[in-house]
This record gives sequence, structure tokens and C-alpha cells, in this order.
Amino acid sequence: MQLQIAFDRMPLERAVEITVAVAEHADWIEVGTSLIKQYGMEAVRRVVAAADGRPVLADLKTADDAAFEFALAFDAGAASATVLALAADSSIDTAVRVAAERGLEAVIDLMNVPEARCAALAARLPAPVVLAAHIGKDAQGAGADPAALLGDWALGRRVAVAGGLTVDRVGALHGAGDMRIIVGSAITGSPDPVTAARAFSDAVEERGNT
Repeated sequence: MQLQIAFDRMPLERAVEITVAVAEHADWIEVGTSLIKQYGMEAVRRVVAAADGRPVLADLKTADDAAFEFALAFDAGAASATVLALAADSSIDTAVRVAAERGLEAVIDLMNVPEARCAALAARLPAPVVLAAHIGKDAQGAGADPAALLGDWALGRRVAVAGGLTVDRVGALHGAGDMRIIVGSAITGSPDPVTAARAFSDAVEERGNT
């Protein structure tokens, strides 16, 4: 299990500051969609520079023009980028190809797609592709658990879960194989992000050893 710390809805300088502080506790750092929309690829470049060698994901949520958008993120130093499962198969396949050609990672954001779509993508996409179960920000108030979205399609796949995760929920995650948990405001919005990041990192490590 790995921990990815996500930065959204904050000034870029604050994101850079917290990145420097928490990077040692993270396996991945994420430049969230809101930061990219507000600051462009400069957000990716700045966070990459601050991440102390940790790989950085650009949460593009690409829906079209995948070759161009993924190239932008990778040229800015990202090691991974996201494409929506809602996108056309041609866009998803292009994103996967561009990432593979560079030896980098493609993540499929499964937000708001039915289980049948998840299963179809899991059945046909190459093993290195990460499939990310995701409860969107606007839907998190309903208390849904992104781990509950992991069906049989997740078995044997590289998977991620995102959306309102707390430390208490880490121990309950039961995904098979290579799982990444993505945590945003529970760390970055904490009065003490370092302590929060350490708590998640410890929980991930404990879960990984069980």
C-alpha cells in the first residue's frame, strides 16, 4: 500500500510549502485539478521541484486531446497523469500509449462510471495502468466510502482509492495487490499537516505489514 498526498484549492505557494514539509511521509505527491486549472503547468513544475524526488501525479482528469494534455504534464516533470474513465476509449488508449512511450504512468479516474465500465477497462488495459476508485468532492458529503467501489474487477490490478478518506478507514481497505490511497484535505487542511501525514503514513505501513 502507498500514500499519495493531494493538493487542491489552495494558493500555489502554500502547496509548495506543505509539499516540502510532508514529502518524506508520502510515496506520491498529487497536483490536484483545481491547482492545475488555477496555475497551469507551473503548478506541476513547482511541486515537482519541491517534492524531494517523490514522483508527482498531475490530476488532469483528461477527457479529450489526451496526447497533448499528457505531454504537457510529462514535460513539466509529472511521473503520472489522470484520464477520465468517462472519456472515449480512444482518449484512454492514447493516454495509456503516451505514458508507456515515456516509461511513465497513466491513471484512469473511475469517478461516476458504473461497475460494468470499470470491469471492461480492467479486462483490457495493460497491467501497469492504475484504476482509481473516486468519490468526487461534491459527493463526499453523503459519506460514501471509495473503497466500497472496489469490485471483483480490482483483483490483481493496480488500484487507487480517493475521496474523503480518514486514518480510521485505512485499516479497513481490502484491495488486492498494489493499492494506493489518495488523501487530500485530511492532511493538507490540517492545522499540522506533518503530523497528519505521519499518521496516514504509519497507518499505511501498518496495513502493508498485515
